[in-house]
Amino acid sequence: MELRGKMNTWNLKKKITFFLTLTMLVTSMIIMVLSTISAAYYMTKQTKELARTQLSTIVSSYDDTLKQYQEFAVAMVIEDSVQKYCKSDKNAGMAYDEEAGDVYNYLLNMLNVRSNLNFVVVEKESSGRYVYKGNSSVVDARFDVVYQNDYKESLPAKEGSTVRISFGNHYFRDGSYTLTLYHPIYSTSSINENKGMLVMNLGDSLVEQLHEEGLQQMKSELFLMNCNGEIVSISNQERIGKKVPYAEKICGSSGSCQEKGMLVNYQKVGNWNYYLINEIPVFELYKGSINAMIILMFVTLGMTAFSITILRKMINSFYEPINRVVTTMDGVSEGKLDERIDMKSMDTDSRKLAEGFNDMMDKIDMLMEQVKLEQHQIEQIRFNALYAQIKPHFLYNTLECIHWQAVSDGNQEISTMVKAMAQYYRVCLSRGKEMIPLGQELEHIRSYLVIQNMRYDNIIDLEDHIPEGFYRVNIPKMTLQPLVENAIYHGIRIKEGGKGKIFLEIRRKGEDVYLSLGDSGSGMTQWEIDEMNQSISQYDESFGYGVRNVNKRIELMFGKAYGLYYFKNEQGGVTVEIHLPFEVQTEDKGVI
Repeated sequence: MELRGKMNTWNLKKKITFFLTLTMLVTSMIIMVLSTISAAYYMTKQTKELARTQLSTIVSSYDDTLKQYQEFAVAMVIEDSVQKYCKSDKNAGMAYDEEAGDVYNYLLNMLNVRSNLNFVVVEKESSGRYVYKGNSSVVDARFDVVYQNDYKESLPAKEGSTVRISFGNHYFRDGSYTLTLYHPIYSTSSINENKGMLVMNLGDSLVEQLHEEGLQQMKSELFLMNCNGEIVSISNQERIGKKVPYAEKICGSSGSCQEKGMLVNYQKVGNWNYYLINEIPVFELYKGSINAMIILMFVTLGMTAFSITILRKMINSFYEPINRVVTTMDGVSEGKLDERIDMKSMDTDSRKLAEGFNDMMDKIDMLMEQVKLEQHQIEQIRFNALYAQIKPHFLYNTLECIHWQAVSDGNQEISTMVKAMAQYYRVCLSRGKEMIPLGQELEHIRSYLVIQNMRYDNIIDLEDHIPEGFYRVNIPKMTLQPLVENAIYHGIRIKEGGKGKIFLEIRRKGEDVYLSLGDSGSGMTQWEIDEMNQSISQYDESFGYGVRNVNKRIELMFGKAYGLYYFKNEQGGVTVEIHLPFEVQTEDKGVI
């Protein structure tokens, strides 16, 4: 909703640019996502198939290797010297040494035939004596110490087979891991007659070599696991003998599963009780896809950015005539009424719009000039009417002459009244100034009240609560007198008893000043006060010409925020509040 609200304030160009850009971005994102998903799917599928194919190849090779080991063991088991040694009941003497020597020589030949054969042992079942031949001494090979326990820990090579295989580092002192094959020696003349045991210990590095050469590019881990789930051969020898956590998931001849961010491919090595396992980090499967996605993303973003740039240039070209119209309208709204639309390089429709706008502005200019002229004339008439109410120059000079004549004749009452009238008209002139200090305006209404009290037998009292600190505040000339006159004639005189008071107060609020003039006259109804406040700014001859003049002069001088406001007061009369800007006269040059 917030975005929608902001969009409502956008201009047409911004909306078109936004929606087209958004459409292109969404389309590009959809294409990029679909392409990435497709690429990731097919690349991952291809990687998995490659891993399975390589694993199958390795398994086949390792199956062949184990078969070769078994066939090699069978060949030694049926060899005549081995059979003769195991069948013989001689366990000492010259005959025994001769038989053992024949076996020793044969084993020596076999040791030379298979280079990875560490040692081979032929043990007689009946006596427990054996013939040992190896690249290391029997002591270094630790045969006597390790043989019995290692045989117990070994597993059948195949289901139901009497041949057993073990992988471990028990035999040699240097801790190297080897494969040991335990093959029973059966009599060639009697079925299932066990005459002894053939022990072959081989250095088996096939798995590590294939791991390094075949799947290193995928950072996979290739190892051999027995049917109990224990790792028996791996390049990382720290894991040998440890059980894999997903052993229960390994079943059948081949398959795959996913475990803790690893894709596990497994395949049984022929009929042997061993599985070849390949662990591939899932990240590696998607690595190629990620690279492809990054490339695709940059290509898509580049094409999108290029398309948006071209699009913006096209929109700018299409929108430029409209933008000229909008820009010109903005200038007009800021008060630049002389702005006109430049119609260069405009299409037909935009040119018609521009011509209509220019014609309209020409007519508005003409009407504005007429309105300004008429307004000037109206204001001039109003000011002339204000000043035309009293033509005090001649009268003021005449009253001065009368005053001095009355003083000469000793008529004090006439002198006082004439002097008050002279002071009254003196302020009216004020050297032609529009703004005078509040002190002079107060002097003016005091003179006016002297005349009125002499005329109406002292019916008016003045309570002046204005501190002298406000006497230098500027006020439009002849502001208070019309209001005092209005209070006397429409409030105090018509009140029962015919007497009353006029109250003057002042307060400052910020940069403004509020001057209150109240009376204790007959008052007004609330409806009459509301009607006065609503219509006081309207020029109407039938309603308080003096009061309206005062309000209109203040509005013309300072703006419509200033002027008069009427309300009831506690004395039962009416108070008018005069709102003026706070300005202090810095130099008092006096009045005429």
